[in-house]
Amino acid sequence: MARIRHRKSINPYRLQIEVERPDWASILVPGKPMHVDLGFGRGEFMLEMARQHPEIEFIGLEIRQYLIDKVEALLAEDPLPNVHVLLANVKEHLPVFFEPGALERVYIHFPDPWTRRKRHHKRRMVDAKLAETLALLLCPGGQVHLMTDKEEVGQEMRAIFEGHGGFDNLCGTGQFCEESTTGLRTREEAYYLGKGQPIYRLCFVRHDQVRDQARNQVCDQERNQDSEHD
Repeated sequence: MARIRHRKSINPYRLQIEVERPDWASILVPGKPMHVDLGFGRGEFMLEMARQHPEIEFIGLEIRQYLIDKVEALLAEDPLPNVHVLLANVKEHLPVFFEPGALERVYIHFPDPWTRRKRHHKRRMVDAKLAETLALLLCPGGQVHLMTDKEEVGQEMRAIFEGHGGFDNLCGTGQFCEESTTGLRTREEAYYLGKGQPIYRLCFVRHDQVRDQARNQVCDQERNQDSEHD
């Protein structure tokens, strides 16, 4: 499979835009779980998941406007009413968009590794601040699914979430998952596997009880997870 290059590194601190929380009540179907794809790229994973799961609302956040435009063009040709995309700097805008306890799942697949210079590591999407934000926004039992082809990045993400104290590693403490945690292979995942390279997969579940009172809000609706897609 030929790789289509589109992931141009973008310094998240350079996206300076004002955002407000969308009126989700007028946009989403009441009672449907909310899954968020952080940095959805070409959007193929998110769109296919939305086709397979019309009972779920999928919200994609992306820092690159041209990728927002590409997905919106695809949706114009093949509408999926349960897909919604927003231009965003995840490091800053995520808690603006969602209320505590509102999310059931979050996907973080192949985030920009920023490996060339150590001083650029602060630009990585996954850091302690993001883990704290997701502990706030996920409902009890909510999940975070992560993937990368970079062992260093995978180890760092694992250490961040395991060290937070509000999540359990469903792959096993100190372990990566050997198989897909979502039941759907992404383009990047297929590319690296096709080259015989390892993929570092993680799945964390938010504790039923967390320390901050604000995080004790429960989801409006919790549903049983389909094990074959976990």
